[in-house]
Amino acid sequence: MKKFIGIGLVMSASLLVLSGCNSFIPGKNKEEAIFVEKDKAEKLDVELNLGVGEMTVTKGAKDWVEGSAQYNIKKLAPKVSYDLHGQTGEVVIEHKGSTKLGMSNIKNEWNIELNDDIPMNLSVDTGASMTNLDLQGLQLEKLDIETGVGDLYINLGGDWKKSFETSIETGVGQTTVTLPSKVGVKLTTEKGIGSSSVEGFISKGKGIYVNEAYENADIVLEVHSEIGIGDVTFTLDK
Repeated sequence: MKKFIGIGLVMSASLLVLSGCNSFIPGKNKEEAIFVEKDKAEKLDVELNLGVGEMTVTKGAKDWVEGSAQYNIKKLAPKVSYDLHGQTGEVVIEHKGSTKLGMSNIKNEWNIELNDDIPMNLSVDTGASMTNLDLQGLQLEKLDIETGVGDLYINLGGDWKKSFETSIETGVGQTTVTLPSKVGVKLTTEKGIGSSSVEGFISKGKGIYVNEAYENADIVLEVHSEIGIGDVTFTLDK
């Protein structure tokens, strides 16, 4: 029930955004760096909170985080916070101001690269957005994703070196999740109003699916998905 209340709130907020209420007049396009310098941290906790816009996340940063944001409303400028607590670096990237903005002619694009040499807990929370998460090659230890309204693509394919858990909560829109075939995968799905398609997996009943590698796997991705109103497709890499 809480999930559907949350979806309802997101939809209401998105309708407010789309209607242009409380709108701001877009200005000139600005580009700003998104950057967290590499230090002595041995693990990262990364939070990416995108209220509205488009976001692409990949590996490849030499420092902890590298990237850029392009926007045309001041309140959408990225705010990057970093604190080192013991051996863990805590990264939070979010908007500087409110995202309840009129969508007419709005521009807000985040392109983010994460370091793939360090273990990482990654949390992604989006509102009204288009999100592409190509997370192959990162040293993930935990992954949490929660979306509101918009399309979402998640690529977790490839040959992972360690087991980890993933939680995916979808709202309204089309979601595609690519999972690995070379390591074990156990997928648990909980349906809302939306629909799901599970391609290439073996059904174990009660919303549980595994891939062929699961039975004898030393490394396993545990994926728990809560499907809201949209459509979700789970598929294996090739």
